[in-house]
Parts: sequence; C-alpha cells; structure tokens
Amino acid sequence: MLLVVGLLACASGGQRAALGWSLGGEAHVFVADDRFARDFYRRLTGGGSVMDALEGRPLVTVDARGARSATVLSANGAAPGRLTLARFHGPRTCGYSGLVTELVLAFPPGGAAGRSAPPSHGTVVALLDEPAFAGGAGTPRPALSTRDAMALIRRVADRAEVSTRGPSVGLLHPPSLDADRAADAGEIVALRSQYAVGFRATFAATVAEDRIDTTLITGVATTDLDLHELRWVVRPQRRRLHGGMITAQGVRYSLRGALAGPGGGALLLVDEIAEVSPRDSRALAIDVEARRVIAAQPLALRCP
Repeated sequence: MLLVVGLLACASGGQRAALGWSLGGEAHVFVADDRFARDFYRRLTGGGSVMDALEGRPLVTVDARGARSATVLSANGAAPGRLTLARFHGPRTCGYSGLVTELVLAFPPGGAAGRSAPPSHGTVVALLDEPAFAGGAGTPRPALSTRDAMALIRRVADRAEVSTRGPSVGLLHPPSLDADRAADAGEIVALRSQYAVGFRATFAATVAEDRIDTTLITGVATTDLDLHELRWVVRPQRRRLHGGMITAQGVRYSLRGALAGPGGGALLLVDEIAEVSPRDSRALAIDVEARRVIAAQPLALRCP
C-alpha cells in the first residue's frame, strides 16, 4: 500500500503540521479534526469508516508502515521520522469533543538524523507534507540574567502599549518571569540571533476625566536587546480588565519555548489562553519568519 504523507494536508483543509511530544526513539503527534480522522482512516484501510470501527470502543489502532517519512522538529533540530502507527481516539476521550488522530513516528538510529532526534519528553512539531530532512538547531544566544530579562520584557511591553494607540497613564506593575501567571508577567526565550519575548502587562488607562480603567496588553515579539529589530510575531492586543479578568472575548499569550524551524529558522511554542471560554484555549506553533501558525491543538488535549 502506498500512502503519501503530503495528502494529509488535504484531509483537514490545509493541516500541514501537528504538535506532540517525543518518547525515546519515536514521536507522538496529534490532529484534533474529525475530517482528518475520517479521510486518513479511509486511506489507511482502503475505504473503511472510522466511526464504525470506534463503535463501542474508545480507540482504534491501524498499521501505517506503508507511509512515507515526515520531518520532526524539536529543540535539537530536524529529524526524519517514519510513520509506523495511527491511533484514532473516539469523541470526548482526549479532553476534546471530536475525533483525535495520533500519529506515531519512529526515528532512524545514528548519523545526522540520530544527532538531531528529539530529546525524550520534549515538545515536537511534525511537518506532514514536506520531504523529510535532517539538520541541527544551531547555537542560541546566551541566556539573559533575571534582571536583564525583566527589563527587556518591560521595554517590549511599553513598546506594545504605544503601538496599540490607546490612552494610558503607565505600567501598573513590573512584569515578573512566570509563564503561568495571568498578568504582570512574561517570558524570554533565546534564539540564534535574537530573543523571543512573551508578555501580559497591565496598564492604567484613562477613559474619562474621573475614571481610570485597568487594561491588559499581551503579545509575542522577537527583538534584539535595544529593540532596534523588534518584530511582532503575535501583534499586541489591548483588553479592558474587570476584577483582573478580561471582560470581553479575548486571549492572553504565554511563550513556552522554541523549536528549530524550516530553513534554519525557528518555531515559537505559544499558549493562547481564552479566559471567557477556556475550552477554546490552544497550544500554537508559530513560524517566526512567516509569522504564521503552522500547528495548533486544544490546550486541554490529553489522550490516554
């Protein structure tokens, strides 16, 4: 049976990459999409129905060793991975209402591919519709001291406040280094030539002569230390707060790390947290150069 991994992109309306994690000599990546699951199951089985196969059971496993390789990106670089198994998880079994397809990719031992294989228990992104390739991640810039990191987050937050063009009387609290904190916090990730900065900063905003509202500004940027080369990867968003909560539909962004990207670039791992509707929160992999989300999945996705 011949299966071209590139056809997976058509199965989910343009899905070309999937997020997941590594375990020893293999990676497990996940696609939360009903159409993808139905179409991919038909391709693997020659016309079967995944819903029929899942009748009365939470999981169906299908041999996928006829498939071509895909490229798996991690903090170590890019490594070819050969698809060996596909697991189809039924609705509501992974903390998600629909079907979830789990793809298991094995790595060849030794050589350049072995050196760039992901470390165990690390986040990975699998490129499903590109020829497999191997390559190192390069050496990131030196990590900043806590003092310098906090100062850089503050400078980026101040620049974001100016760029959103809203009324403000200044930053309320210095941001701390804490990826899990909802406000007054940020993160720094060292890349090869710059730093990635995520932030959630609160400002006091004047909305009337006798009224001041608290505003949250959040976003993600790449920059040098002096902000001469600042670029918004996720453009800053301004949201009013009430009791510390976003009062209208909006999100906060938390930077979780970086992976090697195609062409020697980088992917940023970002949590997009929807406060009003938590089930809409997503884990994102964003191409720094293209400033485009290449993979996303529900943040609460957990498959048994």
